[in-house]
Amino acid sequence: MRKFIKLIREKWLRQTSLTILLVAMIFVIFILINKIVQNINISPIDFTQERLYSLSSESKEQISKIELNVDMYFFGYSEQSAAVILGKQYKDINDKINVEVINTAERPDLATQFGVGSTDQLVAVSSNQRYKVIDSSEMYTYDSTTYETVDITEQKLTNAILDVTIAKKPQVYFLTGHGEEGITNESFMYFLAQQITNEVNDVSTLDLLLSDMPESCDVLIVVNPIKDFTDLEREKIENYINNGGKIVWMQDPYMFNEDSSGSNLVNINKILSLYGISFSKGIVCEQSSSNMLVGSPELIIPELTYNSIVKDIYTDGSIVMFDAGKINTSDAETLENLGVTASPFIKTTEEAFYREDANSSIYTKLDTDEEGPFVLGEVLTKKINDEKSSTLIAYSNALFATNYTLQIGQSIVTPISLRNNGDILLNTVAYLTDREDSIRIRKDLGVVTYTATQMQDNIVKIVIFGIPVLIIILGIIITIIRKKKRNK
Repeated sequence: MRKFIKLIREKWLRQTSLTILLVAMIFVIFILINKIVQNINISPIDFTQERLYSLSSESKEQISKIELNVDMYFFGYSEQSAAVILGKQYKDINDKINVEVINTAERPDLATQFGVGSTDQLVAVSSNQRYKVIDSSEMYTYDSTTYETVDITEQKLTNAILDVTIAKKPQVYFLTGHGEEGITNESFMYFLAQQITNEVNDVSTLDLLLSDMPESCDVLIVVNPIKDFTDLEREKIENYINNGGKIVWMQDPYMFNEDSSGSNLVNINKILSLYGISFSKGIVCEQSSSNMLVGSPELIIPELTYNSIVKDIYTDGSIVMFDAGKINTSDAETLENLGVTASPFIKTTEEAFYREDANSSIYTKLDTDEEGPFVLGEVLTKKINDEKSSTLIAYSNALFATNYTLQIGQSIVTPISLRNNGDILLNTVAYLTDREDSIRIRKDLGVVTYTATQMQDNIVKIVIFGIPVLIIILGIIITIIRKKKRNK
């Protein structure tokens, strides 16, 4: 070493060209070391308090059990993106998982397969069974209590991998034949049907006049029928209920308004009565300013009661209902006789009012109006026998679930895209199919704190301070030596 230093002092530093060559060599060595480090793919050291760039133990445990090959394609991301850095760690846990950053121009086949545009930023998670697409906007949520952004990237990626590797996809059917909202491309339930499909479910329509109730039906969705069921259809649905069927029913009050008192909807009301409920004819309005959107009494931001359906949005946001009715629930004795347990989870405030005879002055409370609170969403569990039960989740609004175009203030919106409307409906289906997220990982982005170990702290200090100081000292030594040589 001494001979090498002496050689540098006596030979190399005597000439400027040799000095430049020495610096160039150091620079080349630095680049080579950097390339080697990149090629050996060293996992990044995560110094953030929330471990934003590290997989949690929950994810590692779940992912290590995956036996199918899974591809994770990141569209619109760079190799340095936090989501990609996190995504590559899945491969470290299980080599059956492949992770790639995709340029749509270079892989138009994948862009076509997953319906990706050139400006889209999303992740497609695919197995040989099925795939799921996660938009970048779904990677974050907002906590309205702390006013902080919450990172749920790991939650979304891990659950997507688990979803595409499950043995069987749930079968979800939308009932048709009674004027219900459809799910075709130009229908108002199209967005919802697409989102349910993207949650790794098979979605179809069902006309009970043309076919029997499929044995594979995991969830039956009924959206705003405007004419009554036939006796045959009612019997098929009752058999489904008695076999432990799961139903989501969304109903606007307009059906009853159009049909005088609703007395002709005998079979629909018979089915609802099995769970001890009915839907109102009139609409509910709010008076609490914090529970209405843009100051409109009919645009209700209801209060949520914590349960499995709203757990991800209970503190992070809200939903908006449009011209909702109310759910009339039977008294406790009647429910007990029916074997039904009622659990309201969406309500108005006590300041809300209900009017059955809607007119132009509906938004102004009258002394004759019924006062709140009112139930807008309810879980009804009906015991069939000791081993079996049926569940109906009722919403006294269907418009909030549609992609119908509305003007609110100066904005044009689709109800399902507002607040957490889409999320609560997806959570409803997941709840009924026992497909709630296997893990729930939420990382606060409001404050990122440096919490390194002592060794990690030393590494950071060397990188940040040591190397620059070493270069400065080296420069000073070279300058002094060259001056001494010139003065001799």
